[in-house]
Amino acid sequence: MSAPLSELQNLYERYVKWVSGNPSALADVELTVKWLSYFVAGKINNSSAVSELVYSLSNLLVFFNDRIIEKACKSTTDDTQPLERNLKVLLTTLEYCEVFIELSAHKVWGTSGRWFFIVVIQTIKCIGRLILTLFCQNTKIIRNPPIPSLNRKAIQEAHRPPSDNASFRDNLEGGGTAIVLKRSGRVMRKVNCSPSLTSRTWKPPSAANQSYQPAIEYGGKFLVSAEMLYIAKPLIHLASMRKFGAKSWTSYLIALALDSVSLRMYYKNREVLSKEQRVELSRRCVSMLLYLMRSPFYDRYTHDKIACLLNGIGNNVPMTGSIARLILSYIPHWQETYFYMWST
Repeated sequence: MSAPLSELQNLYERYVKWVSGNPSALADVELTVKWLSYFVAGKINNSSAVSELVYSLSNLLVFFNDRIIEKACKSTTDDTQPLERNLKVLLTTLEYCEVFIELSAHKVWGTSGRWFFIVVIQTIKCIGRLILTLFCQNTKIIRNPPIPSLNRKAIQEAHRPPSDNASFRDNLEGGGTAIVLKRSGRVMRKVNCSPSLTSRTWKPPSAANQSYQPAIEYGGKFLVSAEMLYIAKPLIHLASMRKFGAKSWTSYLIALALDSVSLRMYYKNREVLSKEQRVELSRRCVSMLLYLMRSPFYDRYTHDKIACLLNGIGNNVPMTGSIARLILSYIPHWQETYFYMWST
């Protein structure tokens, strides 16, 4: 029994070593696995569930490899608490797997099973996000997913063997008191970096001379209320669907109102948000366009417009008819599977 376990451990250690040393080849493998999920669709029975399984596994593979690279490079320098880290891992995993879980539950237990798992998943996500917002100081606006993909290129650059001018180049990323010449690579001080010859130090540019502005801390009950509205919206929408119907305008407008009020509360206090928080806020604003693809607005307005556009392209642009018809056949499935309002 110990021999198979030791063999598995050796395989895992070799895999970790390969992942840490071959990030470029790893990215190609991950991209291949992800594209495989698109080619699987429509090719075999139960292709939607199998396609989502492959897609979810590809995302989990990237997530797992990111953690290996992160640990190997020792790039985690924040003071994240174990509770916060574990909650973010759980929420990120659910984010990648929830569509596959819903489709699988529908295949096995029917509509009632699907709705049961939808409620369970959204309740877990809501509780996890509330804990992160109220009790974890490191968490500001919760990103989607909570743990984003690792910037592997930046980590590689940071851990590349230092060159002669490495100590200078690190101080020039944000634009400081010096520049690097493109052809020679020499570090030159800017002309306007000192007011006069008598006041300059004649020392090489250093991190001490660079302008640094710390991120503005998140605070205020007003912004906490905005995040609470965003977190509670999926459960409120599911409850309204239970009362008014799955494709009711009342449920649709309640979800739209909650998202709009939350964004409005954030934008009224946008100046106190950090750059990272503003990026997440911009993503939420763009995601509001998804309401055009959600029922009942989609059933009454968007469907006809999209069908008219695709039919016009297929009938008037050469060699696009089969592609347009294929997209039209897939749109109902995509709309029913992905464009739901209880997901954040």
